Amino acid sequence: MRQLISFACLILTIICAACSGSTNASGDALPVGDASRGAALFTQSINGAPACNSCHTLDGSTLVGPSFKGYAALAPTYVEGMSAVDYTHNSITKPASYVVSGFANLMYGQYAQKLTSQQIADLIAYLLTL
Repeated sequence: MRQLISFACLILTIICAACSGSTNASGDALPVGDASRGAALFTQSINGAPACNSCHTLDGSTLVGPSFKGYAALAPTYVEGMSAVDYTHNSITKPASYVVSGFANLMYGQYAQKLTSQQIADLIAYLLTL
């Protein structure tokens, strides 16, 4: 019985750690993202903020910003010690913090104010499927 309780506590700890990953600009935990909603948001202007696909492609070609082709594999390598989720969240909400080599800091800087935490989580979920 003691082993069963210990195992249950271990599982609960792992679940809590997985759910407490990224935070929004207010320091609150992000909601669970939905990749299908994020895919739709990727092509939409929201509250006056430009659509992601106005500057980023999915096919490897370059517009204004880097392409998101292979993004899920690349995101965890951009900043040592930073998860792909945290890097992506930071890149959306504070785009001047990390600028991909070879690109200028031209990203729209108001996504944190224009998008809800759910919309940001949805975009992150989508980008990490690429």
